[in-house]
Amino acid sequence: MSDEYPLQSSREPLAREYETLTREELKARLQVFIAGLLEQDFQKLCNLMYRHDVKEEKFQLALRQGDVNRQAAEIAELVIERELQKVETRRAYRTQKEKKQRRIEE
Repeated sequence: MSDEYPLQSSREPLAREYETLTREELKARLQVFIAGLLEQDFQKLCNLMYRHDVKEEKFQLALRQGDVNRQAAEIAELVIERELQKVETRRAYRTQKEKKQRRIEE
């Protein structure tokens, strides 16, 4: 980890931070948090992957990466990608819902 991402951020980012941090900042924060879980609380990590709806196959593949830091980086990327997919799905659904509402109002 570089000095610009302090280790004090080894907690899971808050929901609002997913929207305010840059992708690199978020990945660095997640990577530190996930590395800690890989080393100290694997069950919690598995539960979080379920909560974030990360595909189990991709998670298992990430666990096959070399050392803990590579595993953590890969898993952080999976979480970010999945959260972005959820945002896009919600945005598309909202847009579709708004269009339907406008048609009804016309």
